[in-house]
Amino acid sequence: MSLLRCRLQALPSLCLCILGLACIVVCVTTESVSPAPGPESSRWNLVKARVKEMAEPLVTGIRDRWQRFWGPGAFQGFVQTYYEDHLKDLGPRTQAWVQSSRDSLLNKTHSLCPWLLCRD
Repeated sequence: MSLLRCRLQALPSLCLCILGLACIVVCVTTESVSPAPGPESSRWNLVKARVKEMAEPLVTGIRDRWQRFWGPGAFQGFVQTYYEDHLKDLGPRTQAWVQSSRDSLLNKTHSLCPWLLCRD
């Protein structure tokens, strides 16, 4: 739990660092490019474009890895393995458990009965 708390405390500073880095990159690129002023090339549009340009490959990569992890093949393999490991012999295991529980309960009941009332 403490690891999660540390991560949550570090998240705001990480976001601030990323935002600062994005602003620095935008400032450097606007000084070197210096486009003609206009509504389509305003500073805010340049910032949005640069952030989108930097974030798009990251988001695409994460989405691809996530889909590969939770894709039909991986999920089907997980379900198949889980079935083989835990559910395949559930019926016979359940019947054996019921039988042993019944026998145990009968033995306890017989041991609690007086000898005269519960003869075989």
